[in-house]
Amino acid sequence: MSSALAEPSGSKPPLLAAADPFGEALKDSLVAHLRQKGYTVDDSGTSAYYDAAAAVAKRVQADGSVRGLLFCGTGMGVGMIANKFSGVRAATCENVPAARCSRAINDANVLCLGGKVTSPADANDIADAWLAQEHAKVRYHR
Repeated sequence: MSSALAEPSGSKPPLLAAADPFGEALKDSLVAHLRQKGYTVDDSGTSAYYDAAAAVAKRVQADGSVRGLLFCGTGMGVGMIANKFSGVRAATCENVPAARCSRAINDANVLCLGGKVTSPADANDIADAWLAQEHAKVRYHR
C-alpha cells in the first residue's frame, strides 16, 4: 500500500477548526502549530460537539478547497456528526499511518482528533502527515 501513497503537493489548503470543551486545549495547541507553519486556520471556537462538527462540515461541504479539523474527547463523536453531511469524509485518526491512509485511500477532508486520547505532540505529527498527504487516486475496490 505504501507505494500508492502520493507525494505532498506543497500547497497549503485553508483550514477550519472547531472543538467541544474536551477538545479545546488540543485544538488551540494544534491551531498555533499550524499557523506557525504558515497555514491559514479559521478557528470557529468551542461549542457542543454536534454544533462544532456541523459548523465545520457545512463549510467543507460548501467549499471543496477547505479542510476541516475537529476535536472532541475521542474524535469519534465529531466524526460521526460530520460524516452525516454529503461530500464530507471525516476520519478519526489516532496515529500517523492512519492519517496518511485516510488521505491517500479515502480522500478524507476532515481530520478528527481526541483531546482525551491524543497528546499535543502526537496531534502535530498526525496533522502534519494528514495535510502533507495527497489522495493517491488509486482504485482499491472492484
